[in-house]
Amino acid sequence: MLKQLQQRLAKEKKDKSIFDIVLYDSSIKGKSRPDDLDLAVIFRQGALRERLDRIQEIKRKIEPGKKVDIKGILLEELFQKEFFARSGLFLEGISIFDRCPFAEKIGFSAYSLFVYSLKSKTHSQKVQFNYLLRGRGRQGILEMMNGKLLSPGAVLISLPHSLEFEEILQRNSIPHKKTDILIRT
Repeated sequence: MLKQLQQRLAKEKKDKSIFDIVLYDSSIKGKSRPDDLDLAVIFRQGALRERLDRIQEIKRKIEPGKKVDIKGILLEELFQKEFFARSGLFLEGISIFDRCPFAEKIGFSAYSLFVYSLKSKTHSQKVQFNYLLRGRGRQGILEMMNGKLLSPGAVLISLPHSLEFEEILQRNSIPHKKTDILIRT
């Protein structure tokens, strides 16, 4: 899907008034709904009327039959708290122009911080979970998911793997809290 969008919107990459077009729909989270797309066109400049016209041109280039929601925003407005889609763009968005996470394009990496407790687990269950995390004679899930153990009970997991890690915690009935964060790279 990303490659198709990049091909269909190749002309827009040359448009100096557009900083980027970001895909931030539910398929980014692994909850694929191929008939629904959420895009943000991030403009460097332009009057509102020009930006709205440009969004309509872009919408026509997307595959017919797709439900498309396109938000247009000026680059300077992207960082304002009034722009509600900003956390989704920063944490989960994919740059269509560069085919990389949008956070990386602006100098950050997106992670989920998991704080969990093994307090109610038996010694054996705690050992098993630690083997699962770090591996024992094979690769552990932290390495597989580009994660980092910060301290006992706290791990960072790269955002694309956060749902998968959360399912592991839930399957093992491990109480936890999750916070999505950006880390400067």
